[in-house]
Amino acid sequence: METRKPSQPNKADPQAAPVVKPRHTLMGNPLSVFLLSALCALITWLVVTMFFDPQGFITIGDAAVNFSYNSTTYTSLGLDIVEQPEAVKVSVKVEGNGTIIGAMKASDIMVYPNYSTVKGSGETTLSLEARIINSDYINGGIKLTVEAPTTVNVIFDTVSDKVVPVTADTSQISIAEGFILNKVSPVPAEVTLHGPTSELDQVASIAAPVTANTALSDTLSISAVLELRDADGNPVTPEFTTLDNTSANVTLTVYQTRELPLVVDFIDTPNGFDASSLKYSLSYSTLRVAGPAKMVANLTELSITSFDLAQEFAFGRDYQRQIELPNNIVSQDGVSTVTLSFDTTDMDTKTLNVSNIRPINVPSNINLDVLTSLISEVRLYGPADEIAELTAGSVLAQIDCQSISVTAGQQTIPVTIQIPSSSRIFAVGSYTVQCEITAQ
Repeated sequence: METRKPSQPNKADPQAAPVVKPRHTLMGNPLSVFLLSALCALITWLVVTMFFDPQGFITIGDAAVNFSYNSTTYTSLGLDIVEQPEAVKVSVKVEGNGTIIGAMKASDIMVYPNYSTVKGSGETTLSLEARIINSDYINGGIKLTVEAPTTVNVIFDTVSDKVVPVTADTSQISIAEGFILNKVSPVPAEVTLHGPTSELDQVASIAAPVTANTALSDTLSISAVLELRDADGNPVTPEFTTLDNTSANVTLTVYQTRELPLVVDFIDTPNGFDASSLKYSLSYSTLRVAGPAKMVANLTELSITSFDLAQEFAFGRDYQRQIELPNNIVSQDGVSTVTLSFDTTDMDTKTLNVSNIRPINVPSNINLDVLTSLISEVRLYGPADEIAELTAGSVLAQIDCQSISVTAGQQTIPVTIQIPSSSRIFAVGSYTVQCEITAQ
């Protein structure tokens, strides 16, 4: 039997049937099948999540701890936090509807310590809790769980305030010769400390140490860093105590010193009276004083309280007088009064009746008639040789209308006793005359 080979198409035969190539479809591509499957899975997950099981969770890993929340729990016990962890970042698990919690951030929640276990001073381990603070999520059925860290260590202590005066430490300051450090004024004058009572009890003083490169001869202001010191003057560095001021501006008032003579200012003396004719002495003839250099340099003497010669002088008496110092000038001897004594060895006294009464400075619109013809018993003092030769005719009772209030009618007017012939005789006492005043 002859085997017949299959007939082969005749390439040259145009009537032969064409060859059909296989067609490639989408389902026939492996990559396309994979992507389509993944898309279907995602759609299925979204449908299930949104309509059948919407719950999910996220983790917020950078939530900060708010240590001031519910602080009344420990402040009501008289406590305060003296040490706490710095920059704690907490991881919080957020559970809830996935479409809601997906947009939450650390700023939407607050992590805080639970202070309910705090009973007194010391270090306490506190559990951390979390709550929602963004009102958009409060009613969303969201659960917060603190994951890490779950606790913090905080130190509590009894805290109070203490006001301590500031004292300038000038031990490193030198003063130029002829000058003194008169006053030291720190600003502020006191500082309030806030901290644990155990630390506050260690602080006995606050010093403001000041330094200068040269010896001071003028007032100077220096800034100084405040230093806490104990009762022995040693520096103290509390760990938790704070100050409302950490520096002070210290003004060092520097005065120049001089020794100046004391003199007496005599008042109520006759015209032309020579006060140098009075022989007197003071219990202190000079006084050491200090003051601003510009003022002290211009002083040549110091006056004690004015002495009214006509009203106060008498034989055999001593007088206590205040020393009148100019503003900003201070005594360096601790002396404020002196005793004034007169040497009356070469003096004498005489009593005369004065009839020579003369008005001066009479206004042009009035007439003044002196009704008193004699002023009796005018007591006069002076050198013995001049008093011996003094007569009533040498004594003048003067009415100075410029220094009194002149009104119409009869008026009692004071007079001053003048001795034109002598510059060393004076009268003691008060004298008046009766006058008639009429308008012109």
